[in-house]
This record gives sequence, structure tokens and C-alpha cells, in this order.
Amino acid sequence: MGKPKVPLTPSASPTPLLPPYLKEKLAFLKKEYSKTLARLKTEITDLPACDSWNPGSLHLVSKFKVPVLQIVPVPDVYNLICVALGNLEIREIRALLCSSGDESEKQVLLKSGNIKAVLGLTKRRLVSSIGTFCNQQIQIMTFAEDGGSKDEQLLMPPDETILTFAEVQGMQDALLGTTTVNNIVIWNLKTGQLLKKVHIDDSYQASICHRAYSEMGLLFVVLSHPCAKESQAFGSPMFQLLVINPKTAQSVRVLLCCLPQGQAGRFLEGDVKDHIAAAVLTSGTIAIWDLLLGHCTAVLPPVSDQNWSLVKWSGTDSHLLAGQKDGNIFIYRYF
Repeated sequence: MGKPKVPLTPSASPTPLLPPYLKEKLAFLKKEYSKTLARLKTEITDLPACDSWNPGSLHLVSKFKVPVLQIVPVPDVYNLICVALGNLEIREIRALLCSSGDESEKQVLLKSGNIKAVLGLTKRRLVSSIGTFCNQQIQIMTFAEDGGSKDEQLLMPPDETILTFAEVQGMQDALLGTTTVNNIVIWNLKTGQLLKKVHIDDSYQASICHRAYSEMGLLFVVLSHPCAKESQAFGSPMFQLLVINPKTAQSVRVLLCCLPQGQAGRFLEGDVKDHIAAAVLTSGTIAIWDLLLGHCTAVLPPVSDQNWSLVKWSGTDSHLLAGQKDGNIFIYRYF
């Protein structure tokens, strides 16, 4: 396969306008958000050299009879990765255990049923939501160091279907979830108690939470909007940054990232790392936003007449993994 020379090209887009009374608050919150990201930044390790002009290329072959809908890494377990399987919805979660001794691979069925959300958490944990409304079961599974299942814990379910989970960086025992009726719910992971329910703006339904940070008693939450429609005022909204006071359940939007001029499509899927957000558009293009600057900083057009279908930030540095439906994955370095 040829290696396309496609840089991440800059694309200008104006910073969204805010009401005057929010300008000072926004400046303060952005400053605190920057401090939070600096405090939470992890150590960087080296990856194989590749850059935006000469991306590395990987080819993946699935060993499953059912399509892989989601790859779910579990932090702190070196020989285990989980996968979510299904056709249109997740029906199974399986663990892949790799033995370093004989290089063998073992599959273990962890969950099956009407699975709505799954996320790998720190301290070798996996949280999943099965079922809807009153029949919903939210469970945390903890793994041993060798990847084996250790114990399980139930979380108090809300009377709403969970869409996504997000671990709160800077608040070790907190977990967020977004629901189908545009609420953000907060759990205490030690007790399993549902602490708070925060309603967010109804302008964008079925919002997805990508990242959550805690600083000075406030929660900074990055959301995306796959179901949002284009508007004359904002264009096509992609990501927004919310600040939530968990004590009062009040929230305020301080940033809205929209599609830059000259680009078409809606949000398909995306990933957020620190203050950088990436999204695959229905047009097949990947766009990247700097959440501190508030506008799109780069775009990556389709390569070799193949639209992009997957985007993921590496866990340790600024490499971007971009995937296509034919199984090819390219690695770009974002500057």
C-alpha cells in the first residue's frame, strides 16, 4: 500500500461568540482548565517514528465472527484488552488475554445482552451498562494483575438509559454518565451511590461525554453531538465544553466548537485527549479542534479515495490513529 503524503492542514474558523457577561468567566474557566490539564498530564513515552508527511500503516485482521464495534482498553492491565461486539448494537463484551510465555491468546466472554455503554477505568476496572430504564444494570468489574476477573460491584442505576461513561480525572472515585434525556449523572465509585443528576441544554439531544476533569470543586466536561442539526447561528456543532457545579447541579456552556467554513458533514465519531478534540465527519474527513483556542486547527482529507471511519488519540503522546473501513490504520503525528 502506498504511503500518502497528506499533512494535517490548518483551517481557520472564528472563535464562537459569547454574551459579554460570560467573557470574564470564560477567561477564568479556560485558565483553570489549562491548569487542570497541565496537572493531569502523563509522562510521554516514545512510539515508532512517523510523521504527518509519512504516516505509519497497520493492517488489522479481525478474528471474530461478529463485527467489532468498539475496542476498550483497560488501564493498568498490560496483557488484556476488551472488545465490544455486535451488528448495530453491542451484544457481547469479550476480554482478550495474551500470555507472554507462549504468545497464546485467550478469549473470555465477560458480558452479553443489550449492552448500552462500556468503558475501561483506572485501577484495572471495567464499567458496563446492560438494559434500559428500570431494567438497567450498571456494573464495575475489577481485574487481577494477570487479567483474570477479581470481583464485581453494582452501581445505583438512574431511571434513564445510559449512553456513555466518562471517568473524572482529578477526582479518583467519581464516574460520569450521559443519558438519553440529556442528563449527566454522577456516581461515587466507592459506595456505588448515585450522587447527582444534572440536566444540560436541550438544544442537542443524545450528547456523548468524552472527557471530564475536576478542578476547584467544578467539573469540566467535553461533549459531542452526533444528532445535532445544522443551524444558521452556529453551523454544524461538534464539541462543547461545559462547566458544572456538582453541588448546585448548575451548568454553563463556555465553548462551542463547530464545523469550519468550507467543510461539510455531521459528527460521526470522535475522541478527545487533554485539550485536543478530533472527529470523523460524515463527509469522510477528519477535523481537529483546540478546545483552549476554540476553533478548528487542522483537517485531514480522505486518503486513496477511502473515507475515514475511525479516529483515536494514542494514550501517551500526540499521535493520531486514523482508520478506514478496508482495515487500514494510519498513524499521524499532530503538531
